[in-house]
Amino acid sequence: MLIIKDILLQLLFVIVPVLLYRNVWLGRSTSNKMSVKSSMVIVCSSISVILAMSFPVQLSNGMAYDLRSIPIIITILYAGYIPGILTIFVMLVVRIVLGGDVVLMTILGTVVYVIIPFLLVNRWYGYSLRKKLTVVLLIGCLKQLSIIGGAMAVLIWRGFPLSIINDYLEPIVEIGYLGLIVQGGAVYFIEFIRESHIIRKQVERSEKLNLISELAASVAHEVRNPLTVVRGFVQLLREETNPKNTEYIRLVLNELDRAEFIISDYLNLAKPHSEMLERLEIADTVKEVTAIMSSYSVMNRVEIHCETEPGLFVESNAVKLKQALMNLMKNGIESMDQGGVLHVTVQAAGNYHVISIKDEGEGMTQEQIEQIGLPFYSTKEKGTGLGLMVTCRIIEAMKGTIDFQSERGHGTQVTIQLPAMYTAGKGGEHGQRSRDVGPTLS
Repeated sequence: MLIIKDILLQLLFVIVPVLLYRNVWLGRSTSNKMSVKSSMVIVCSSISVILAMSFPVQLSNGMAYDLRSIPIIITILYAGYIPGILTIFVMLVVRIVLGGDVVLMTILGTVVYVIIPFLLVNRWYGYSLRKKLTVVLLIGCLKQLSIIGGAMAVLIWRGFPLSIINDYLEPIVEIGYLGLIVQGGAVYFIEFIRESHIIRKQVERSEKLNLISELAASVAHEVRNPLTVVRGFVQLLREETNPKNTEYIRLVLNELDRAEFIISDYLNLAKPHSEMLERLEIADTVKEVTAIMSSYSVMNRVEIHCETEPGLFVESNAVKLKQALMNLMKNGIESMDQGGVLHVTVQAAGNYHVISIKDEGEGMTQEQIEQIGLPFYSTKEKGTGLGLMVTCRIIEAMKGTIDFQSERGHGTQVTIQLPAMYTAGKGGEHGQRSRDVGPTLS
């Protein structure tokens, strides 16, 4: 019964960082600063490690076993280098305070099983669930081997004969299976939480967009009618000979043009779906848009480098797809105040064709990325945010996905995935629709 109690306590201690990930890392914290979230992760993970080490499972062979490695591995993979290193430091300090003659073995064993998590930090969020579970189970096996190797070394160092070492190691191997199950289960639960969080964000975003879309058409038409009348009378006033009035008239017409542009965006937002779908070769469409944007890029001292793979087809509306690509290229060009290069690539990726647009601008913070595509959010001084809203809606209407990756000072990369349309003998009619994901850091 005592060993069952100890195991249940260990499970409770491991749940702490998992629940932390749900409530702090993904939750609506009072502060959006990553430093605050990281500090809370470090504190809770350290407490989890300390408790796991303070109340270990006492095995029948007299040895102690705990699950301290699980919160350490989870912290490294999901929170990053600094939280992981600090959690390891806390664990080593506690190990030294608790004493014993296995401190050195603890240090060596820890080094063995944290190498892989540290190497995978930057790529972890890009892995599929299956790959994550495979990796974390491999890490668990490596950790278990280090524990068994360390235990053998300690037993041999203490003078135990080889004939009875197997009897001592058998309980460690058996409890190790529990460690593997708990470690895999913790990662699975975290991924389930992340999936639920993404779905909730998508639902919230869809509700906002649907509300805007319902109002857009009627409001846009009602506003456009009086603006048309105003434009007509202002143009009649151009015959004024007063230079001062002529300048005022020019300003009025410019602002009317801007109002017309915003109204057009509203109308596009209200009707992102197109009835005219056709088979398009992406390379031709991208090259055409690149040619259209070339003069605008020259004005902004930006070069457009375009690399396309021929023979990639999608089912789409040419006008809508061009509009989405022009919006993204225009944003990329405008982000490079000092000039630069806009990289545009087209390539196949399984059942999808991928369009990538990467600029060398100032980039965005994680908070800014999360706001992309929301109503009335824009990083431009006079922007309305409608352009990106329309773009996101167009891509979604084509059953595609759009992803933004950016880092302050290192530019922004936009990745569009559209279901591939194959000819007979090249993989079927259409690719399957992937899960829509929002702006991103996994």
